[in-house]
Amino acid sequence: MIKISALFLYLFLFSSLYSSVHAAEQAMTVWLNGEQFQFGKSEPILENGVTLVPMRPILEKLDVKVNWDEATRTASGAKVGLSLSFQNGGTNATVNGKAVKLEAAPKLIQNVTYVPLRFVAETAGYKVACNQSLRQVTLTSEQQSDGSRGFLWKVENKGNTVYMLGSLHYVLDGMYPLRPEIEDAFQAAYYLGVEVDLSPEKLQKQILELGVYKDGTTLKDHIPAETYKKVTALVKANGLPENSFDNFKPWFVQQNILGIIVGNEGYQSEKGIDQYLIDKANKAKKPVISLESIDSQFQTNNNYSDSLQEKLLLQTLDPSSWVTLAPNGGIDEFAKMWKEGDYNALHEYTNSSDWDAEYHKALLTDRNAEMADKIKGYLNGDKKETYMVVVGMLHMLGDQGVVPLLEKKGFTVEKQ
Repeated sequence: MIKISALFLYLFLFSSLYSSVHAAEQAMTVWLNGEQFQFGKSEPILENGVTLVPMRPILEKLDVKVNWDEATRTASGAKVGLSLSFQNGGTNATVNGKAVKLEAAPKLIQNVTYVPLRFVAETAGYKVACNQSLRQVTLTSEQQSDGSRGFLWKVENKGNTVYMLGSLHYVLDGMYPLRPEIEDAFQAAYYLGVEVDLSPEKLQKQILELGVYKDGTTLKDHIPAETYKKVTALVKANGLPENSFDNFKPWFVQQNILGIIVGNEGYQSEKGIDQYLIDKANKAKKPVISLESIDSQFQTNNNYSDSLQEKLLLQTLDPSSWVTLAPNGGIDEFAKMWKEGDYNALHEYTNSSDWDAEYHKALLTDRNAEMADKIKGYLNGDKKETYMVVVGMLHMLGDQGVVPLLEKKGFTVEKQ
């Protein structure tokens, strides 16, 4: 687990700003109660919209005892309350003595029998959720079918409703499905509010204006030589030229290096909660509105003192360094906190005394106040509309979080 504290929660803005490395098309993945299922050498495949998986490993993982009749090319399986059978190439199966039509026939691929995943999972008592854009299928048992909890609040005023979701910008595949209350809040909303709805043209303009040195100096003129060596070592190790970041300021370099690090751990912004909901809003033609501007987010970083920029970069490159800017925590811990919806842990982390004062004020306090004012405006509107606002989870709680700030303004905020 990488110990990078709160830093990765601010990566959403920078997830695609600078990279010459492009991943190949994602492989299809299957998640069982929040853990990725490993099929070994025989991977799942998507064929005509149907996910096919190796028969024996999936059935055995679902506690179904499997028997195979080579003469008839027929598989049978049994567990308490269930018996099933099907034949390679057949379009029907038998479940507890009744014929069932299959969405695709079982087939032999490189001496491995593949079967329709939805059929075997639902027959064994699991709920199935597919996300074609993420190329993942999620199986959840009845005991765990509520989905990831997350952090969700509801506040109403003058006939207006705002659902507020504390988000993770980078997640692993197994974070989905979300619990029904989150999906229902999205469906109810007329608008989706996010920190920033990005435009590539505006991003490029801001990078050139604020992220690049224009005085003839380069990165190594502004940070210690040892830190610069760590930068070049990391980019070379990830297949980039060692001078990739020479023209950029430390805050911009730090954000992009952090993106590389969390990406190597399997955390991806294109699967983040924000992006998942933005994609859904775009498909549903639901307006996406911004609580902040690209300029304000860039200015927040650019206005960090030289000392803070250097510390952020060093802590990202070497988490074991002497630098302490936020309470200890790692990506996996944040993901667990979000998945379980642990409001107490989130409050304690955000309200910890271990924060660097400048960093906390710039990253959270100042921005939280602006977000709360924007939400107040939604609540005081005269159109009686419903919004869903999705921002990084660290903005929500603590003494200066969005939730307590709205409560101080006289609104009643309900945990969902």
